[in-house]
Amino acid sequence: MNAPVPRPASTNCCATKVIISRILARKRIKAGIRPSFKAAWLPVAVDVVMISLLLAMLFLPAVSLSIVMGLTLFWRILLLMVLIYAPLQIVIIVSTIWAVRSRWEEKDTK
Repeated sequence: MNAPVPRPASTNCCATKVIISRILARKRIKAGIRPSFKAAWLPVAVDVVMISLLLAMLFLPAVSLSIVMGLTLFWRILLLMVLIYAPLQIVIIVSTIWAVRSRWEEKDTK
């Protein structure tokens, strides 16, 4: 009986696979299509709006949890930075990188 061949672990985080701008940019890069400015950056705006809405829904429960737990101001700020600010920045940075990569044009060096 043949045992299944183990696949190497992916280096990509599963969260970055749902970012729209990343998915579109990878398809465009693979197809060799260089999108317009608007076509490259509109998915970034969609990603930011989606993650902002998701984190806005998480904000009040996170604040309520920090109040119930009786956290000091320092720990409350740290909790909100980890739960709200960091994920937003990660999505913005990853989306921006993929938008730039999709528009990148190699210069011919002579």
